[in-house]
Amino acid sequence: MATTHPTPFRPHRLLACAALLVATAAGAQSPHVVKPGETLWGISGQQLDTPLRWPEVQQRNQVGEPRLLQPGTVLYFADGRLVPEGAAVVTAVEGRASRKRAGVPEQVLTPGLPIQAGDTLITGTDAFVTLGVAGGSRVVLPSRSALEVLAIDANTVRLRLIEGRVESQVHKQQPNQQFEIRARSMGLGVRGTHFRVRDEDGVLTGEVISGEVVVQRTAQAEPPLVLREGRGAVLLESGPSQAQGLLPAPQLVPETTARNDRTFRFTPVAGAQTYRLQLARDERFLLPVYEQRGPGPSFTVPAELPSGLYQLRLTAFDAARLEGLPGDGTVYLPTVEGGAGGQSTSTALPDGRVEVRWPGIAGQRYTFELSRSPDFAVLLVNEPAVYATGMTVGPFALGGRYHWRARQATPDGAASAATGFGGSFDIPVR
Repeated sequence: MATTHPTPFRPHRLLACAALLVATAAGAQSPHVVKPGETLWGISGQQLDTPLRWPEVQQRNQVGEPRLLQPGTVLYFADGRLVPEGAAVVTAVEGRASRKRAGVPEQVLTPGLPIQAGDTLITGTDAFVTLGVAGGSRVVLPSRSALEVLAIDANTVRLRLIEGRVESQVHKQQPNQQFEIRARSMGLGVRGTHFRVRDEDGVLTGEVISGEVVVQRTAQAEPPLVLREGRGAVLLESGPSQAQGLLPAPQLVPETTARNDRTFRFTPVAGAQTYRLQLARDERFLLPVYEQRGPGPSFTVPAELPSGLYQLRLTAFDAARLEGLPGDGTVYLPTVEGGAGGQSTSTALPDGRVEVRWPGIAGQRYTFELSRSPDFAVLLVNEPAVYATGMTVGPFALGGRYHWRARQATPDGAASAATGFGGSFDIPVR
């Protein structure tokens, strides 16, 4: 059993947040899309042959705080321009998705691919695409959806939802900037917000999670409909559309986190007809990997999804088929039958330390991390080479919840996102 204590703060091990830029030289290294767990230190070592050049990557990409590097960020390594002015970039792809462009064959989407006006993005079953645009805004296109890029430059983003749904996280816009999503005869414009537009089963809806959205029929001069935070509307092509409050988020049943299965149970929401579960690799849900819709009050995640830590989101649909506010949390998918099996445990020891065990394989190399936050932004323990199936950590000066994860190391020493274990434990507040 390996023993460790909290390690000193080391900036190069932490994550940072950067806005999307479009600058690299043609013929130089391809842009790099940040994956969960990556740091500027590691990316610099991989792309520039030495981790000591991480400040260059930080400065060139205008990375503010290296501890907050967001998965899905696109980093460039040389001056010049690879993505044309007025283009967007695919920052994440899960499953099969493609780009249609006039005069060229349909192309499979990959991270780093530039998108320009006139392109149409299409997602297949169980596929997700995240699109980054100027200013750091993000657009997520879930499964079985199609989105046309009507216009895109430094000041204008105009998209058309052909079918399915689209979820946008828009950074605060300047007075001369415009972000608009069109669907049928409607245009939804924002200044900075988080909202959804869905055209599913013959019903067009708009739902605002935060901020404010102005809905206007494109061919009529009637007063616009203003949707504020926590409200939505079924958008009618004739007659007035009425804003109404969205259903609250479903809450996971507390016992769910203690079970060694992949079934998540939640408390039914009054007025809900159906529910949706989504899983992602990041807290902002810019890297979604799975979703399921059903009557509730539980969802079971299939064995095909690798074990490990995920962000979970639950929403409820009302009788008008409006999708409610999201409830997010961190969950762990255990290994299913045929895998390593067993159950992770955390046991408090008499001396104030905690013994953590996971159902891994003795002799296999794991990376072990401990943090106060579920996104592991600041690491208290970071052990890159653990050849046991357990760790003893502590004692702890501060009470509260601690999160841990153990991930199988790849031959080059990196942590595998596909094979891992994790959980949390509580230290009493003194």
